[in-house]
Amino acid sequence: MKKIVSFVLIVFCFFNYSAQTTHTVNAGSYYYSPTNLIVQVGDSVIWINDGGFHDVNGNINSITNQPYNNPVTFDSPATNTTGAVIFAYKFTVPGTYNY
Repeated sequence: MKKIVSFVLIVFCFFNYSAQTTHTVNAGSYYYSPTNLIVQVGDSVIWINDGGFHDVNGNINSITNQPYNNPVTFDSPATNTTGAVIFAYKFTVPGTYNY
């Protein structure tokens, strides 16, 4: 019985340690909040539209037309629906990402 309890505790601690996090970013007129995130491999980010016409672009800067050179590129169609999920992305490759 003691071995079973120890095994269950070890398994519980492993799954608790390796749990992924879902981060939420709100987008509105000329802002993303929070502006910076520290995300672990396996974490997800969901962007929510607070109002306006927004997309999530991790490919090419729409102002400078220069590539972000992210480890993995991503982008989404734009939406003007307030409260809508603009985009959701699970980060599986480590690195620094800009959007």
